[in-house]
Amino acid sequence: MLSQVFFNDKLIKKRVDTFYGYGNYKGNYWFIGIEEAGGDFNEINKRIEKWSEREQKEIEDIAEYHEAIGYGASFKPGAKLDVPVWRTLIRIILSAKGKDNIDLEDIRKYQIEELGRKDKETCLLELLPLPSPSLKHWIYGEYSKLTFLSNRDTYENYCLEKRINHISQRIK
Repeated sequence: MLSQVFFNDKLIKKRVDTFYGYGNYKGNYWFIGIEEAGGDFNEINKRIEKWSEREQKEIEDIAEYHEAIGYGASFKPGAKLDVPVWRTLIRIILSAKGKDNIDLEDIRKYQIEELGRKDKETCLLELLPLPSPSLKHWIYGEYSKLTFLSNRDTYENYCLEKRINHISQRIK
């Protein structure tokens, strides 16, 4: 008989209640997304465990965190620009700063050196704290005994008002 694996519910609850994203709350450029992209149980579990090992911060340095979970190549010289949303955010920032003729090297340099860094100018927050590959994909009900994770609607009802209020207070 195969045994079912589960997320560490205590840890996942802590992340849901306290993790907000990446960067610097004092940054000049804030972006608020729905949620991070994510994959299968093993990938998501690794993200949550690394977050816990890294002191369960409310807001992380995106490059340091991605290095810890094995995706650090996105923040090293020659980085691929394979996250379309990051490219778009960087174009917006560079345009707002008056940069003309933005090319891929400008974007790559900003991604490597500036985007979502703890001591830089961007703040990348998520309305929902758990990664998911799409709004239709929901694995948490299978791998958690927490009732608010039984389905996406229950999860959103649990999270949204509290998180919107918290982000609003941070903005103020």
